[in-house]
Amino acid sequence: MGLYGDPGALDALASELSQRAREVRAAGEEHRAEGARTRWVSEAATAYREQQAKDCADVDAAADAMERAADLLRQHADEVRERLAAIARAEEAVRSWLSEQAARGGELLDDVGDFLGDLPEAGADAWRGLSRQLGRLGLM
Repeated sequence: MGLYGDPGALDALASELSQRAREVRAAGEEHRAEGARTRWVSEAATAYREQQAKDCADVDAAADAMERAADLLRQHADEVRERLAAIARAEEAVRSWLSEQAARGGELLDDVGDFLGDLPEAGADAWRGLSRQLGRLGLM
């Protein structure tokens, strides 16, 4: 897409991250469910359940971090879209201005050509009128 990035690709990456976060969260839920199905009782079982709770909390935190990253990518994609739109507006304004200047330049050349066709003889009083006309056009 160029220097500023491809917002569509950023959105796709954000969607992929969100999907993976859901998968991570689902794996954590399955791990939690497996622990809940465990029926044995002992010090080892208690230690297992405590470790499982920590592991599940870590998995949830990882899924949350992935979702935050996806949200940031979506936000960045929106910012890139806004930047690209601003650049497009600026390019259009410059093109319009250049077109206007080219048209204005053509009109000025026509005016100068008209004057050159009607040049008075050297030293004639008509040079003063021509000077005023050129001044009005901003050429003097």
